[in-house]
Amino acid sequence: MSNKFNKGGDFKKTFNHDHKKKRDFTKKFEERDKFDPVIYVRNGNVEQAIRALKKRLLKADRQKELAKREFYEKPTAERKRKKNAGIKKHQKEMRDKILRGEMIPAEKVGNKHLKGKRQINKYKAQKRLTSIRDFNRR
Repeated sequence: MSNKFNKGGDFKKTFNHDHKKKRDFTKKFEERDKFDPVIYVRNGNVEQAIRALKKRLLKADRQKELAKREFYEKPTAERKRKKNAGIKKHQKEMRDKILRGEMIPAEKVGNKHLKGKRQINKYKAQKRLTSIRDFNRR
């Protein structure tokens, strides 16, 4: 069955064989810069533009910065906050390395590091995970 629409007989062209369609689709949407300071209002929809602006500000950490600058922070308080953030980040990295098995945790001596119920439970869970991991390695 050969006609002017189906030139190859019973073979039907699919999307993958039609290269023109594919190229046109990629050109349809323009690539925009993610860090473009402009927010576009489409069809007079201001609410959507405001949501987009808030999302972009959140991603750029501007909200945190604005909240920080709302009140004066003493230099000592700033240093303390940055130090605590660094400690927390380091502890998270070490915890992740231990769970992945890239590092063996140092044995803690005594009970001074276990101050409350939450820390005790965390410690027990960590012990349980490491003992299971070590058991599976044997």
